[in-house]
Amino acid sequence: MNRREAIKTMGLTLAAVVTAGFAPKTYAAILKDRAKKKKRIVFYFTATGNSLFVARQLTDTPLSIPQELKKSGLTYEADEIGFVFPDYAASAPMIVREFLEKAQLKASYMFSVITFGNASVNVAKWWDDYAKEHGVSFHYIKPLLMVDNYLPVFDMNEQKKMDKHTDENLAAIISDIAAKKSYVEPSDMGFFNEEMLRGMQDQHFSMTADRLLELKEGRCIQCMTCEKVCPHKNFSFADEAVAFQGKCEYCLACVHNCPQKALTLRPAREGWPGERNPEARYRHPHVTLTDIVNSNRQ
Repeated sequence: MNRREAIKTMGLTLAAVVTAGFAPKTYAAILKDRAKKKKRIVFYFTATGNSLFVARQLTDTPLSIPQELKKSGLTYEADEIGFVFPDYAASAPMIVREFLEKAQLKASYMFSVITFGNASVNVAKWWDDYAKEHGVSFHYIKPLLMVDNYLPVFDMNEQKKMDKHTDENLAAIISDIAAKKSYVEPSDMGFFNEEMLRGMQDQHFSMTADRLLELKEGRCIQCMTCEKVCPHKNFSFADEAVAFQGKCEYCLACVHNCPQKALTLRPAREGWPGERNPEARYRHPHVTLTDIVNSNRQ
């Protein structure tokens, strides 16, 4: 999405919340923030575009965490530094944790927006605690409800039909950050408990590509989109076939972005749910495949 499209998208975002009664305040806060010409750096990690879309509403030039990790001397200083990333099992993706641990960050205001699709549980508190353990203090951490792209549980066709009030909630977050609000979203465990969360996290963060994925060879056209969107370079082409192995972020970028739907999750079996709908995939409507490639390619 180019700058003009981004501005148009922001306009649509603000217009969408006029009826909610706080759009004028939000718009004024954004203009005030821009007028001060603050230096703001926003880091993001994305698999299907949700977090990239949000990061683009916070700055014109968000920085991809997978691309930043290729660099040496990860030292950053600004008036404001932000992180945007998806909630993985009520915690942060491993690649985001790695960057936080390696980077030297200096800013008078630190914020995070964590995209999620169903229940945020205690992810804001988890991230707050984790960051403090590594010498980083956030002033603002807010989850944002969006389309849930977790294929073992959700049908993407159903998800895309839901109105999750994302535009209104994002506008409120933009206003909060412009006003330098201090806030960390309280935990809401719902029906979850600590044992359930540990089990989810153990399954998610122990995943490998070969355990997770299956290739429908009859559909594969060897375009290597999977290789291009993988933040861990888990895909290769050998012996006239696509192969995959290695530690997996379990971000599902490869599955969602495969143009032929040739990559799927392994079929359901005991202890493994498989997919709800192998024919349904998702990418944020304002994010292109090229955007995902540029964000993640190794």
